[in-house]
Amino acid sequence: MDLLLALVAFEIIASKFLVSYISSNGPVVSYEEKNPLLRLMFKMLKLDHDAWISFFCTILLTAVLVYLLASFYSATAYHVLFILGGFYTTVLNLGAAHSSYFQKNNFITRRLLR
Repeated sequence: MDLLLALVAFEIIASKFLVSYISSNGPVVSYEEKNPLLRLMFKMLKLDHDAWISFFCTILLTAVLVYLLASFYSATAYHVLFILGGFYTTVLNLGAAHSSYFQKNNFITRRLLR
């Protein structure tokens, strides 16, 4: 189960890296964070909307969650919840990366923007 948690955590981080990389190296369009919590945090800290800050926040949050799952929340139900949430997050990140790269909405981003 620990290997599966590590692989899902790596998958989340890798998909967020792909979104950040495509957003920063894509066409010159200002990046705006879609996550309302990060957007609020950026506004409170008076930071520009930067894709790489979002990426490092994802690394931090994923590392904290994996640590908590390994030490305190070691029940199988918590692990399964993290795995399913990780797959969902990865699909959303890959959909956002695809949409950013091709500059058109796909079926994932169309559902999110509704």
